[in-house]
Amino acid sequence: MKWLDRILGTDRADFAPPRGDPERIAEVERVLARLAPILAADGGDVRLVEVAEDVVVLAWGGACRSCGSRADTLQRGIEPELRAHLPWLAAVRSVAP
Repeated sequence: MKWLDRILGTDRADFAPPRGDPERIAEVERVLARLAPILAADGGDVRLVEVAEDVVVLAWGGACRSCGSRADTLQRGIEPELRAHLPWLAAVRSVAP
């Protein structure tokens, strides 16, 4: 692991695989993959933790872990994009990294 990855928390190898329905996990990850370059441009990252029924649980990584705009990014950026592509989605939550 590179020292910068360790500081920013961008190394994904240490994370457990997402929990939940494999089909829904794949759907969510396709949407997140489209958003990843936007977050990465500012040194940030978000990863899928779980799909529990119709709720998506995400964890912040990189610069997003300490960013004061996390809630805004979730509500105005990530959640609308997920809702546009996932008709079954009821809620999006984030957890501490």
